[in-house]
Amino acid sequence: MNIIAVIPALLVIVMTASCSTRNVYEGLRIQQDGECQKLQGIDRDECAGRSGMSYDEYQRQLKERQTDR
Repeated sequence: MNIIAVIPALLVIVMTASCSTRNVYEGLRIQQDGECQKLQGIDRDECAGRSGMSYDEYQRQLKERQTDR
């Protein structure tokens, strides 16, 4: 992985360390969206599809997994 791509992600994590889980999730999702925009064609579409889950949907799926255990 390119160090230039890692630095913004680390900055987002450090800057949001005192923020809520939602803010951290959204910050990382925005970071991923930016990375997806660098791709071309179908790769961009597939990447965007993987990073498009809202925080509320993420929480719902997380709770479902926890109740399935």
